[in-house]
Parts: sequence; structure tokens; C-alpha cells
Amino acid sequence: MKLTDLITTANRNLFRNKLRTLLTVLAIFVGAFTLTLTNGLGDGLKDFIETQVKNYEGNNVLFIHKKIEQPDGKRKNEPAEYKEQTGEDAEFDPNTIVVTEEQIRRLAKDFPEVTEVSPNYQIKTEYLALDGVDKKYQVRVNAIAKGVTQKLEAGGQIAGENQIILQNDIAKAFAGKDFASLVGREVTVGFKAGKEQAMQTVKLRIVGVATKGIQATQFSTVDAATEKKIYETQRAGSPELGKLLSFSFEVKGDAETLEQVKKRLDEKGFKAETMADQSKRTYDAISLFQIGMNLFAFIALLAASFGIINTLVIAVMERTKEIGLQKALGMGRAKIFFLFSLESILIGFWGAVSGIGGAAVLGMFANSYASKFYTESFEGYQLIAFKPLSLILIVVLISLVAFVAGVLPAFRASRLNPIEALRYE
Repeated sequence: MKLTDLITTANRNLFRNKLRTLLTVLAIFVGAFTLTLTNGLGDGLKDFIETQVKNYEGNNVLFIHKKIEQPDGKRKNEPAEYKEQTGEDAEFDPNTIVVTEEQIRRLAKDFPEVTEVSPNYQIKTEYLALDGVDKKYQVRVNAIAKGVTQKLEAGGQIAGENQIILQNDIAKAFAGKDFASLVGREVTVGFKAGKEQAMQTVKLRIVGVATKGIQATQFSTVDAATEKKIYETQRAGSPELGKLLSFSFEVKGDAETLEQVKKRLDEKGFKAETMADQSKRTYDAISLFQIGMNLFAFIALLAASFGIINTLVIAVMERTKEIGLQKALGMGRAKIFFLFSLESILIGFWGAVSGIGGAAVLGMFANSYASKFYTESFEGYQLIAFKPLSLILIVVLISLVAFVAGVLPAFRASRLNPIEALRYE
């Protein structure tokens, strides 16, 4: 008997008792439906990170800040003991998380792998206005670290002073989707400074428009010189001038070199991360969510596997004479075992396919709802993403679970004595 004949026979046998088979398939459906939705939601979230968060690229850039360490044996609410900074060689104050620009430069000299240093100046801006347009929009600006490039809808990267890459939503407010028309035009950025908090301005030339994304939608990007100029103007005369919370190093070398630099920075009391490190935490959180939700699906599949066992055990009892006749006519144990195993696999297969179909329909409505009522947040993004590889793996996994559940009844059927089976009443 050919494989196709066995599959056809197994399918026909399953639907001898339609109600029993349908109920077993429905039990599998629940597990497949849950698995598909949770994986689809996880894949959708990962796609969101890829398209919305990864608006910047810079594999060889380390983002650095001082570590906040709890002394051994220190209780959570216990005040930290003061440590006096003494000696000419003492570079970093152990009682603060800020560092000075001079300390950053000295630190960089200890690392020959470092090619560029980017202090992270904290500035506050008020508005942005496009020359020739009356409207002003609230704006936040910052400079990206050297070695980092930004993904753009139009224009190019910052390559000089007094330049700006507009955030996507402000660019859209000025020009709709004709982003290219903004490149080369001038904007005025307003910020407050001095004791009187008087408004001051700086003229900048638009060189690009950022792609849509979480950080790229919150900040417009300026050149490092402009950021430093605003910072020094706002902090002039303040004891906080030159004290920074974070900075970046661009490192020359491969991934192993980066890890060595991170380790040496850690020994000096600094926490250093790459963009990949920052993204990994989010990916890990999504994966944990998927695992947690998939546990419920596996419980449903476990319950369904007992339904498969029950269905096939009853089928063996009902078809005992038939099995005896098949064996008397020359069908071997292996084919009998394979026939009943196919029936269990087909139960899993049809349950998986129907569950995936149901999840796909629900996902289609969920994506439609999200894009309709949350257009800004879900523009170009699917809340639930169904990837072919994930769907194939779900079908294979459920079919495998069904096969394991059907092993015992299939083995029992293959071991039947044909003479005793023909006498069975």
C-alpha cells in the first residue's frame, strides 16, 4: 500500500465517527489557536522594535555611564557612607555618578582602541520654526554619538556645524510627505538661558528628515557643536557646567575588542553597552512573554493529547475485527502501526491548520482595528504578525505531539493477534 493510499485510508477512518473526531480536533484547535496568537503577537512586537526603535546604526559605539553599586552588606534604605577623594591620582569621585569632560578625555587615553569620544550634553529647547512659516512646534533636540548613523526618509547625514535632521512628525507637519522639499531650508530653534531665562535662538540648516520611530519621533538631531553651544549657554555660570551623566566611545575593532573594552570599563566603575545590548533586553522580555503565554497553549495541547489517546483506543476496539482481517490478508505490524500513527498525526494536523486559520482571521481584525483607531502608533506596523516559518513550526510541533499521543494505541493495534481479533465481539 502506497503512502498516499495510507493517508487517504487514515483520513477516511477518522471520519467514520465524525462527532468524536471533531471534538478531538477542536481540543487541538484551542492549543494551536493560542500558540499562533502568542507567537504572532511576539513576532509583531519584534517587528515593531526593528522598524520603530532601530532608527540608528552604530555597531562599534559604546554608550557609557558610571555604575551605581551597592556596597557589600548594605541594606536597600541604608544611607551610603561618604568616601573622601584623596591623592593626585584619584580621577573619579566615588560619591557621584557624574563625570567631567576632562575625566572623560583622560579615560579615553587609557583605551587605544577608542577613535572618537562623544560627551552627551543635556540640553532643553523650546520650539522650532521653519523660515517663511508662521507656526512654531515644540521640539527636543540632541546630537547622536560619533560613529552612529541615522535612518532617513530624505536628505543625508549631518556633516558640519549648524545642521539639523528633522524628526518625522514635525517634517510631516511642515511639508506633508514631501520631505525632500525641506532639505536645504533653514529653521530657527529657540531655547531659554541665563538667570532671567530669556529666549535665545540658533539658526540651523535642514540636511535630512528622519524615518518614523520612537526615539526619532521624540528628538530632532543636531550636530555636536550646536548641542555643545546650547549646553554651555544654558549652563553658563552654573557649578553643573561640564558635569555629564553619560558619554560614548567609538571603538575600532571587532566584537571581541568591544567586549574587552567593556570589561576594562567595568573594572574602572563604568557600565558600557552597545545598541545590540540595549535591543537584546527588549527582545529577551518579549521572548519571556511568549514563553509564558505558550505555557497555556501547551497545557491545552496536553489535555488534547489525552483526547487523541481516547479516540484511537476506542477506534482500535471498534475496528478489532477489521484489523484482524487486514493482518490475515498480509498487512504487517509496521503498516498497522503506521496507519494508526497517521490517524493521530492527521488529528493534530487538522487541529493545527484550523487553529492557525482561526488565529489568522482574528489577527486580521485586530490589525485592522489597531491601524484604524491607533493610526499614528501602528502606521506601517502589524500588531500580530504571522510569519510562515513560525506557522510551519507550529504545525510540525502539534503533529509531533499528536504522534506521541497516538503511539500507545497504534502499538496496541499492531500487536493484535489476527485469529483472536477475528473472534472479537
